Amino acid sequence: MSQRIDHVGIAVRSLERSLPFWREALGLEPAGVETVAAEQVRVALLALGDSRVELLEPTSPESPVARSIAKRGEGLHHLTLAVPDLTASLARLERHGATILGGGARGGAGGRRIAFIHPKSAGGVLVELVQAPAAAPEFSPGSSVLLYLREPQEKLWGVLRRMDATGIVIEALDLASFDAWTGQVVAGDPAPVGPSTLFVPLLRVERVALDEASGELPSLAERFARRTGRSVQSVLRERGG
Repeated sequence: MSQRIDHVGIAVRSLERSLPFWREALGLEPAGVETVAAEQVRVALLALGDSRVELLEPTSPESPVARSIAKRGEGLHHLTLAVPDLTASLARLERHGATILGGGARGGAGGRRIAFIHPKSAGGVLVELVQAPAAAPEFSPGSSVLLYLREPQEKLWGVLRRMDATGIVIEALDLASFDAWTGQVVAGDPAPVGPSTLFVPLLRVERVALDEASGELPSLAERFARRTGRSVQSVLRERGG
């Protein structure tokens, strides 16, 4: 059922007081801080290989994390497992008599679907399940992708360089600039504005999709190749990308 450990959640009274240890002593740089209103917490995510450490600061004394700190103090709050199908996983757990908290699946940090298993069903450990992105295995460095961002909302198109638990490195430009850049390449502009290499924290990513054809409509990469006679990857290599 589970694929891997997605992250370990640690309850803290203050992110500002806790982060220096993780950042300076352990060298783990947070990818960003997000407020999850439904859970009444501020969350800082720190990448650790393919997994993460998640620091949780309560934003209300009534939040589950605040109650946990009041009862047990700061420390380990939950263990999160990534699963390919959250709905199927919850159904299996219920067949085995596990108690699911909060009525089932809901939205969590980074816009992902999550659910919690009551500690009494898991040997005293609060276990969270998070649905792993089904499309993630299809992405690889060099893929042409579309990136949809939140806060502020942006749409980017470009070539994927790296994607991991901290975020996405992409050589991209705003989708609205695609036609203008393509025209510059066709005209042989020696200094086109073109794509820039960007790091986007996972917390800002609303959706990432492969740049694929849709019916008779070609992908943006195919449109670029038809107009310029070259692949976007070859053009970026010439630019030092």
